[in-house]
Amino acid sequence: MPFWAAQLKNVSAYIHPAGNPAEFHDSSDHHTFKKMLPRDERRFKAADLDGDLTATREEFTAFLHPEEFEHMKEIVVLETLEDIDKNGDGFVDQDEYIADMFSHEENGPEPDWVLSEREQFNEFRDLNKDGKLDKDEIRHWILPQDYDHAQAEARHLVYESDKNKDEKLTKEEILENWNMFVGSQATNYGEDLTKNHDEL
Repeated sequence: MPFWAAQLKNVSAYIHPAGNPAEFHDSSDHHTFKKMLPRDERRFKAADLDGDLTATREEFTAFLHPEEFEHMKEIVVLETLEDIDKNGDGFVDQDEYIADMFSHEENGPEPDWVLSEREQFNEFRDLNKDGKLDKDEIRHWILPQDYDHAQAEARHLVYESDKNKDEKLTKEEILENWNMFVGSQATNYGEDLTKNHDEL
């Protein structure tokens, strides 16, 4: 087994806890694993900037959170397209866009929010008005240029954790929602919480 494959197997085992295909009891799980392994390999190679087939902390973070790294944004767009494009034509049409968020029941009416999403697709997502999203339109949708991810994440953390709504977080409020903070890019995925903070 090539060295990079061994590294990827370790990474894949981290992401896919049942990392050994022989451990699968359900054939659909095995199929999913076989489908995800090449995808993870492609993402790993994109994250491995120095090409040494070993992930540094920064490279591994890029692998796990590609949307946060400029050199990984094409992977994010490609994976989004692959996930949503069910007919395999290389585009996301309106029905595929909606199906990613809502599973339509037979003969049941669509909720108002789905109708709103259809309007969003037509007015704001489908920029060239051809009825489908290409890679550039997908990039504009999922990686908008004028969106401040850090600011949005910080607002989300405060909103979810500030129980008394004083717009300040106490140590207790942070500890009560520790799992939200350790999974957040705003705290460097928990690493910043290990440092001493006088303000707390």
